[in-house]
Formats: sequence, C-alpha cells, structure tokens
Amino acid sequence: LICGVIFNVGWGNVHPIIKSAIIPGWGELELGNNKRANQFFIQETGILLSFIGLKTASQWYDADFRAFASLHAGVNMSTKTLAYATDIGDYNTYNEFVEAKIRNRQINEIWPEGHGYEWNWDSESNRRKFDKMRIMSGITDKYATFAIGGMIAHRIISMIDVLYLRGKKNRLEFGSEFSRDKMGGMKFSLVFQF
Repeated sequence: LICGVIFNVGWGNVHPIIKSAIIPGWGELELGNNKRANQFFIQETGILLSFIGLKTASQWYDADFRAFASLHAGVNMSTKTLAYATDIGDYNTYNEFVEAKIRNRQINEIWPEGHGYEWNWDSESNRRKFDKMRIMSGITDKYATFAIGGMIAHRIISMIDVLYLRGKKNRLEFGSEFSRDKMGGMKFSLVFQF
C-alpha cells in the first residue's frame, strides 16, 4: 500500500533525480531501467537493514552492560553517563579510581562520594566482561552511523546514475564558467542541463 502511494500518486511530475534522492533506484525505474532499479532497491534494503540491526544491537549491548554493572558492581546505571561507565570499566573499585585520579592530579574528574557513584566489582573478570560489552555497544552504534553515511552515498550514486542514463538518452549537457562577483572576487559556476 505504501509503495503504491509513493510510486503512483502525485509523483508523475517529479524529476527522476529527485526520485533517486528519495529512494535510490526510483529514478532508474522511472527511466525504464528495471535491472538497475532493482539493484539499487536491493542495496538500499541491505543498508537499511544493516542500520536497523546495528542500532538494535547497540541498544541491546547498552541495556546488557548497564544491567550487568548493577548486578556485579552494585551501581544503579539508569542515570549514569558513558564517561562513568568507562571509569567503572577501568577500575575494580571506586577507591582505586579515586587513588588513581589523585595520583594523576585529576581531582576534578572524581565522581562525588555519597551520591551513588561508588562501585565495587565482585571480580576482575566481571569488570572486564562489562568493559567488553560497553565497548561493543559503542562500536555497533558507530557502525550504524556509517550505515547512515552509506545511505547518503547510495542516494548520490543513484542520482549520478540517473544523470548518466538521461545523458545517454537526451545528451546531458554541462558547462562551467568563471566570473567576477559584485565584491570583486571570483565565482566558479557549474551548469547542468538535463
């Protein structure tokens, strides 16, 4: 139903390049190149599913490491920041953390005592396991960001492909020119006619 609305209602006058910017492959479909359109649709679906999967995995890792810290370090992670999570992943106890910060003259980085920031891991192996989960949460979230970049790049590639296909049919024309602007500076313009 949604595809029918997007592809059939009120989009007839929209340029194929704009259609490819919205959904990669739609412009190619408009130009009658079904094989290319299907390739773009499949690739976009793969990128979108990667983004959804990575975001979901990141949220699962985040929930897991927060619950794990509550269970094995005795802290309530619901209101704690990522910087706090990094610190409890690096030190077995709050006291070790404070001693290290004092030794390194980083007093301003010490979490306030008596406000729920104290922790004490039940084992070093659990602290390391927590730190791995925290790192995986960040990595999967970063990869999800790369997937967004992939979707943007995919749209640009599809738009260029539409330009190429239209150029094959209608002889795409483009040119460039240098001119002076009102302030006496130089201006460079690219002109595409399609």
